[in-house]
Formats: sequence, structure tokens, C-alpha cells
Amino acid sequence: MRLLIDIGNTRIKWALQRQEGLSLQQAVAHHGLTVQHVTDQILKSSESVDAVLISNVAGPLIAAIFRQAISDYWGHEPTFVTSKPECTVQGRVLRNAYQEPSQLGVDRWLAMIGARSLLANPVLVVSVGTAMTLDAINEQGQHLGGLIVPGLDLMRQSLLQHTSDLSTRSAQVDAGQSDSSFFANNTLEGIQLGAVRAASSVVEAAYQQLQQLADTRVLLTGGAAADLQQKISIKSEVIPDLVLQGLLQYD
Repeated sequence: MRLLIDIGNTRIKWALQRQEGLSLQQAVAHHGLTVQHVTDQILKSSESVDAVLISNVAGPLIAAIFRQAISDYWGHEPTFVTSKPECTVQGRVLRNAYQEPSQLGVDRWLAMIGARSLLANPVLVVSVGTAMTLDAINEQGQHLGGLIVPGLDLMRQSLLQHTSDLSTRSAQVDAGQSDSSFFANNTLEGIQLGAVRAASSVVEAAYQQLQQLADTRVLLTGGAAADLQQKISIKSEVIPDLVLQGLLQYD
């Protein structure tokens, strides 16, 4: 049995790889994380495991915390996975588009592995977290490249923190007062809807571009995936544990 851990920019997600498959994903914010937090919140809640696989995009400090906690608690070294030039998933090839494959965020690589394990179709993988990333894969398993834009919360926070007038006005009104399905009639909702409209426009434009090449599936993952799905006009599927599904395939 293996413990699979996905350390993102804001949250940690984890699940156990059992013989019957992946357990339910759990998640916790990692702000102020310590070795004791990792032990109490993650390791003690997991059964004894043979190996720990970690996807980490949060930097070396948090990696050191996990390495120390796992070593102290179970006495073995975790494996921090990295992006590769290519791999084979369920008999399907996946090839990294980056000239320097290791420079592709490992969470994006694993999400694509997860998508490729589920689908042989061309697919657009959209991860909606602190940043929103989009990655396209054709039917032959070639990664066509991707996009990185601010996530929904990051767009909202940027406006509230860097525009004093908007921040003041947003504090004076309640959200949810708009009569329009597209436009807002107060500042706070204007910021909230503006962020999700901007994000959805990027996804829809990418999808339309790919549809010119082949019929493409859209998979959404990340903490705000369900919010975005409600606003995009294209058919999509939310898979909350897509990065862990990729780790599940990792040898």
C-alpha cells in the first residue's frame, strides 16, 4: 500500500493506494504547516504504508517538512516525483511538449497522466487552483503545450488588494444581488463574476481551438473546478483527484 500526496500552492491532498484502488481524497490547507501537523493530520490518519509518493509544487521548505515527518514516523524516505519526457499509461503513450521536460510543473504532468489513464481521446486538462493551468493532449498522446493564468481567488484578491476604491465599494454591498445572469449590479459580485467569466473564456477559447483538430474532452480538477464548471458553456467533467490518479499510475 502506498500513500499518495499532492502538495499544491495552497492545499495538500492525499489518498491511500489500496489493492482495490484509490481511497477518497482528503485535503487540508498548508499555511503554517509543521512536522507535527503532517504527522497528526496526515500520517496518523493513514495506515502503515510501504511507500510514499509526493507531488510538490510548494517549494523546498515544505518538502523538507514532509521528508522529516515521514522519516520520523515511518522510518523511510518519500519519493518526490518529477516530470519526464514521456511515459506509457494503460498502454497509451504520453509525451511532454516542453523542451526541458523537468520544467513542466509536476502537478500538471501528473494530471495529464491521470487524464491519459482515463481517456484515449484528445483532452483538455484544466486545473483550477491558486493558478489555473490548461494542458492539451492529442489522440496520439502528444502534449501540445499549455497555458497558465491566475486562478479565481488570485484574480479576486489582486483586485481587492491593489485597487483601494474597489475594495472599499465591495465592503459596502452584499453579493448575490444581481438580476442578470451575466452582469453584476454591485462591486463585490462584479469582481467575483468577472474572475469566473475571464477564466471560463480562456477555457472555452482553448476548447474551440482544439475542436478544430479533433473532438476533445474537457477534464476539470482543483479546488474551484466545480465553480468554473457552472459557468462554462462546454461539456466537461470534474475529477477532484486527477493529480492523485496520475500518482496512482506512477512506477
